[in-house]
Amino acid sequence: MVAGEFRKYSDDEIKHLQEVELMILKDVVKVLDKHDLKYYMYGGSLIGTIRHEGFIPWDDDIDIILFREDFDKSLDILKEELSDKYDLIQMNYIDDCFGSFAKISLKDTTFSRWYTDYVEYGLGINIDLFVLDNIPDSDFIGKLHHFAYVFFYQFVINSCIKMDMYTKFRTKMHHAAYHFLNIIPINKSFWKKVLTKVMTFFNNKKTNRVVDCFNLAGYMAYDRDDFEPALKAKFEDFEVRIPKNYDKLLTQIYGDYMEIPPVEKRYNAAPDVLDFGKY
Repeated sequence: MVAGEFRKYSDDEIKHLQEVELMILKDVVKVLDKHDLKYYMYGGSLIGTIRHEGFIPWDDDIDIILFREDFDKSLDILKEELSDKYDLIQMNYIDDCFGSFAKISLKDTTFSRWYTDYVEYGLGINIDLFVLDNIPDSDFIGKLHHFAYVFFYQFVINSCIKMDMYTKFRTKMHHAAYHFLNIIPINKSFWKKVLTKVMTFFNNKKTNRVVDCFNLAGYMAYDRDDFEPALKAKFEDFEVRIPKNYDKLLTQIYGDYMEIPPVEKRYNAAPDVLDFGKY
């Protein structure tokens, strides 16, 4: 497949994928609720909750987000209580994983992404768990914090994975960085610890704002008080938690999130391999 091209989902395929992801979400929420760990629908999944009372019809994933304290607690609990059915994909649990957020991945299924050919662990159909860390009120400091996150995240990626890039030159540069970072007496776990230190740098201080460091849109701070007390809302056939000021958050992230995008923008890139297994 040429760079920039992607496979499109069939209507039956996206519907089947959403049904399986809904099952994963229900299993995860059941454990989180059992242990009083607070989560919130996030990103496109929050738009879907508000605008469609479920999935955005063409959406192919589910995103939830937790404050750092609950996020860290949830990982060990989810790994222990769901291990028969799911894998926990997160950088502190898998040697060659570079994800600073987490995925709950359904065993005996396959959901290939660009990196799955370069890692030893398998990725199944999954949902994403993102994390909120403290950030000061100063946007200048916030942007410096985000720059530090992006900078050290490159060390994590380049030490964990050896992949082919879009050009021969970039491939050679990346391979050189990979070999260098794996030869020097500082291994990938060191860079993961540094990245975590960066993400949680302000967590020992009480702040009014929080940030999702992995936000692909770049630096964007949220008001802490916009999340609790959470509301309940319908997502497909059950209730989920959503931030108290969901309208403010979604407007901050997306602008007019209630506007349905034109048909040509209603797509997601389907994985090259999608195997539902017994599901």
